[in-house]
Amino acid sequence: MSEPRLQGTDGVRGLAAAADHPLASGMDPRKAYLERGVFTEEFAELYAFAAAKWLLESAPEGIISPNAIVVAWDPRDSEGRFYGAIVRAVVRAGAHALVTGVLPTPAAAVYMASVGAAGAVVLTASHNPADQNGIKIFLGPGAMKPLPADDEALSARVWETVRGESASAAGAGECSDTAAEARAVYSGYIRQLSNCWLGAADIEGWDLSLDTAGGAWNGFALEILDELMPGCAAETGYYANCRVNEGGGVVALEGRSEVGGGEEEIIRGHAGLRRLFEAGRTRAADLRAGRGFAVCGVFDADGDRAYTLVYDPFHDSALVLGGDEAIVLQARFLKSEEELPTDAVAAVTIESDVGAATALSELGLDVRFLPVGDKWILHAASDPAGIFALGGEESGHTIVPGRLSDAYGASRLLAVGDGFKSFLNTCASIHKLSQGKEPQKAYAELAEPFPRGFKKTLYGFHVDRRLFSPRTKAWEAAQIALVAAAGGFSAGVVSRWAPLDDDPSVLYLALEEPVGCPRASIFVRNSGTERKTGVTLRGPMEWKAKLLVAGEAVVREILIHLKDRSDPNTLAEEAALRGLEGGPVSTEGFEDMLEKIPESEFGAEISPGRIRKEAIRGGLVSSEGGRLALTGLGRWYLGLCLENGK
Repeated sequence: MSEPRLQGTDGVRGLAAAADHPLASGMDPRKAYLERGVFTEEFAELYAFAAAKWLLESAPEGIISPNAIVVAWDPRDSEGRFYGAIVRAVVRAGAHALVTGVLPTPAAAVYMASVGAAGAVVLTASHNPADQNGIKIFLGPGAMKPLPADDEALSARVWETVRGESASAAGAGECSDTAAEARAVYSGYIRQLSNCWLGAADIEGWDLSLDTAGGAWNGFALEILDELMPGCAAETGYYANCRVNEGGGVVALEGRSEVGGGEEEIIRGHAGLRRLFEAGRTRAADLRAGRGFAVCGVFDADGDRAYTLVYDPFHDSALVLGGDEAIVLQARFLKSEEELPTDAVAAVTIESDVGAATALSELGLDVRFLPVGDKWILHAASDPAGIFALGGEESGHTIVPGRLSDAYGASRLLAVGDGFKSFLNTCASIHKLSQGKEPQKAYAELAEPFPRGFKKTLYGFHVDRRLFSPRTKAWEAAQIALVAAAGGFSAGVVSRWAPLDDDPSVLYLALEEPVGCPRASIFVRNSGTERKTGVTLRGPMEWKAKLLVAGEAVVREILIHLKDRSDPNTLAEEAALRGLEGGPVSTEGFEDMLEKIPESEFGAEISPGRIRKEAIRGGLVSSEGGRLALTGLGRWYLGLCLENGK
């Protein structure tokens, strides 16, 4: 392929903007997306047009609706400019567009499989900030996501498509409003016992709430719960102006296993946590006596990810059950129900905690480590060489095959990454775990469902990801930093480069005992959905300090070699760091400082709240007691900026 691949880990995503945006003006929309990360309406239409044609041509023979393509979206596109563009594109490509409107990604995949469509085009940027948008593709009828070879073939079609071809196409397709039908199909699917293990009696006395991140589950998840178990749950959180993923949702909880009751700033600013602590503290005496649980399901905008929050009344804290915890608890549930086949496959990604893999192995499962991205879990689920039991990512993607009846009444297994289903089944697993146990012991097991190792991902934000790949200067610099760091670990530990067969773009260093038993890993990879590059650290808790030193050494190389100084966010971040040189400031003061700087200095509009959050997540700024301050890494980076500015 002469032109580069457009897709990241899961489809395409970028800053949602008009064609006259300063970062895209005058550029081919594909180049603006690839080089500047700008997702324009023209790019969305061109991409969806090429994707629809490719899906129709690639559809297997004998499917129920070979000319149909499901089109869905999350709520962030309040003006309808982008979803209007992709609906037009799909129709002009000659497809029958089954338009569901706002619908969670997993529900769109289930509906596509049910009607036997050629594929699905979902307009969403998933967990990314509200100012971004993107497109996910599903292949019909099995709800698979494109693997790298598919992405390359689709990218080739996008590059080959002539600009304006969609607008001038005859539009031989048609369009149907299938919103009600799609919701009914998913509602019927999730209410089957094979898909939802939770019964009304299981949550008697529970306080159940949902934080939908203002996304596609908003209203719909509660509607389904009311059908299953009337009056059992409440929805929490208010998201103004379609600002999905803000003020709640999974992203703010990434990397957390617990949130203490004294962490007032994060609790106040997070809808799910706020509701959980209010409910849990009100009912603390009942909860300590074992009379129910206070639980909140937390999602991302398109609904394929979920965390389960459990209030611990003995420690006034929120236990955060992410993807690793969910699959371990669900595997134990299946084992207790005698529904876990011996030697069945459990698939996790290289980001998973080593302790989770050990716990799954102890249940008799054949654990396989895969590259990052739930498409690899779906691929493992479709492999006829083994019996797939379950899999997932620590980020909250969880996949357990369910049972679906299609439009012809034929029943078959279906694997879909589904945050709502995972939340319901994690609740069933919590109920099962607590039976016959002293309440304090049950909470202790939820706090640590497996012996946790240390895990953390450090990020360099606002980078040019194209500069990090095998044999580039940045790759070689990261390798050198890792080799130097590897010598600081325990005597007898052997370091080994372990490239992934399915994803050679990951720089992966395994730290093993001489007999080959894995002890830890450090790997560097570009985000497939955002302009950031991460350094992921995994290992025993006693290696935490050494792993962090190694990780920061690599992050410095990322900041040196990958930082994109043409990105307005990079310039705003630098301005914010300069503003902290004089000492700590309040959160409000930090954002006010950025708002007072003229937009012309950055070249485009920026979000002060986003700059603050990413500076903290990137380790450049610390946040304590509502005050923000430069870290050692932040001071070093500011010095680098000043040096580069000379």
